[in-house]
Amino acid sequence: MKRIHPGSHKTWLCGALAWLVLSHAAADEPSTWFTDAAGPRPFAQPIAMDDAAYDRFILGRSFFSIPWVEAPSATTARDGLGPHFNANTCASCHVDNGGGQTLDEHDQPLRTLVFKLTQPARHAQRGGIDNVETPFHDSVPDPVYGVQIAINGNLKVQPEALPRLRIEERPFTYPDGERVTLTTLQPVLERLAYGPLAEGTTLSLRQPPALIGLGLIERVPDREILAWADPQDEDGDGISGRPNRLGPPDGQSTTLGRYNWKASEATVVGQTANAAAHDIGLTNPLYPREQCQPAQADCLRAPRGRATPQGDLDLPELRLHAIAAYVSGHKAPQPVRLDARAAAGKTLFGELGCTGCHRETLTTDEDVAFHPYSDLLLHDMGEDLKDGRPEFLASEREYRTAPLWGLGGRLRAGERLLHDARAATPEEAILWHGGEAAASQRRFTELERAQRASLLHFLEQL
Repeated sequence: MKRIHPGSHKTWLCGALAWLVLSHAAADEPSTWFTDAAGPRPFAQPIAMDDAAYDRFILGRSFFSIPWVEAPSATTARDGLGPHFNANTCASCHVDNGGGQTLDEHDQPLRTLVFKLTQPARHAQRGGIDNVETPFHDSVPDPVYGVQIAINGNLKVQPEALPRLRIEERPFTYPDGERVTLTTLQPVLERLAYGPLAEGTTLSLRQPPALIGLGLIERVPDREILAWADPQDEDGDGISGRPNRLGPPDGQSTTLGRYNWKASEATVVGQTANAAAHDIGLTNPLYPREQCQPAQADCLRAPRGRATPQGDLDLPELRLHAIAAYVSGHKAPQPVRLDARAAAGKTLFGELGCTGCHRETLTTDEDVAFHPYSDLLLHDMGEDLKDGRPEFLASEREYRTAPLWGLGGRLRAGERLLHDARAATPEEAILWHGGEAAASQRRFTELERAQRASLLHFLEQL
């Protein structure tokens, strides 16, 4: 017997009746994994699941959605917030399991736009994979402020800084004379609470990715991803995708990166733990220490949550895995049937070479085919998108191919594009493409205006 999240259970009886109805509907579904990309809340439709999985799903939804509070508190199940943090729930940055709006009406950052700190020169000296200083996250942090800037603090703990943006415009003119204004978002920090950043530290922006199809991506066999890797460009097509390899603390083995802007996490659990620690300040099995740096005396003195039967971690293993099960337990958007204009745009998408990186179809180890429009590999995106942040084997210019599924829903929700949210539209995102994508970008600019419109219309249907 399978069931789907019933959406509302005011009483046990109402929930049970809803479950009976929906479980029969689930049995008749053509696919457990997909939902209409153009429908309401396209990223928040649960897959069919059995009773045990559903119970874990609901537990995970609770810890994903209900605010965490600072310690000490009578609410011992969720009193681990901070001492430094950016948000008090996962849902604050992942609205309806999508991403979130990143800029306010004055083009200044909302809490969803994270300011990452990196020392790229020290990363190069470490030679890539070495997680002794930063477990499971191979970028060398700033020694004063750590991995990223926290905009909030508990009680008497100071926020680390006030993030700001400096907007720079860059005009672009197509060969046919049409003009577009591109923008860059330059990160700036004000009111630094613990003094200046260390010498050599760079600032990089990261917007939250939409939580689309995470369970499907985790089920793709390594061999299918690696089959598309061509790090030496042996086929001469100008595209040299390569995998990011992630090392555990012992440095003796590596795993294939699949998630994040630079494929810097291998599993949904790992990504959940990373976000919980750095965005909400929750200790967990993968990040058991508070994110307090030696110079942050107020953070080090802050109260901690009381130990519970589950241990002294803010987010014990059971709850961490429940959140991961929740974000993995949603359907992926299935593209709508294409009209003639969008079909023509899809043809152009292939002819321009976009599918060399934005691979339409992947298949799980259970032979479920899905359409993320990504190869999950790293690609050099050129100097304009260089961000000063290497991660594991990914250089400052390399990024995992951004999956395009759900793009229409994200745009309708007001989300921006690219790792640093600089692009407001797919057109702007394309025009920023360089490196391995430079040839495809040039071909796009050489299209007739109506052809460009058809290609962009296609992307908005995904």
